[in-house]
Amino acid sequence: MTDNWAVIPVKGLTESKTRLSTSLQGDKKRILVEALLEDVLSSIIRSRVYETVMLISPDENVGSRFRSQEVSFLKQIGLGLNRAIEQANRLATQKHARSLTTVLADIPLVDPGDFKELLSIGPSLRKVVMAPSLKGGTNVMLTSPPGAISPSYGRWSYSKHLRQAQISGLNAYSISNSRISFDIDTVSDVMELRRRDPESKTASGRAAEMLTLALSPTRIR
Repeated sequence: MTDNWAVIPVKGLTESKTRLSTSLQGDKKRILVEALLEDVLSSIIRSRVYETVMLISPDENVGSRFRSQEVSFLKQIGLGLNRAIEQANRLATQKHARSLTTVLADIPLVDPGDFKELLSIGPSLRKVVMAPSLKGGTNVMLTSPPGAISPSYGRWSYSKHLRQAQISGLNAYSISNSRISFDIDTVSDVMELRRRDPESKTASGRAAEMLTLALSPTRIR
């Protein structure tokens, strides 16, 4: 086992972030989704701790838009987030990867150093390292080896993943990190991003600044 992999599952450039659809329609939502993904990929690549960085999506437009020399693309064959991660785990296992880090594509403030910290925690094998979201989800999860636990994304996934790791006898670690724990699901989150990134240093911050100008207060919730 040699390579550390990072995988970013993406529902689609237009299908993602359905909770934003009533306020940000059509191209507006796609602009934000692309900006979020751009920020996450940039931090992963600049961390220089992953030999393989892979996007997985049923939407081939994701590959067309973001595939590069540093980012590969895997066409998703099953439905849903958990199926996508299971597929990535199988491929990483076949390629004898040391670990696989699943990174959700809506954490715009994540920093390259956060990924360095993630990989430095605990022994090199038989571990799960997680960064929970403020809402009880799992925004980043490293499993070593890949597939050490089954993905259980959905409501309260962090507690489900932690319990699985404990039952399986794995070393389980959790990172408390305000950058990783903040994710974008609602228009209120978009407004919060503007507060946290007032100078619009991130692509998502710049998109949020542009998009929120078109939002009336009654549509922010």
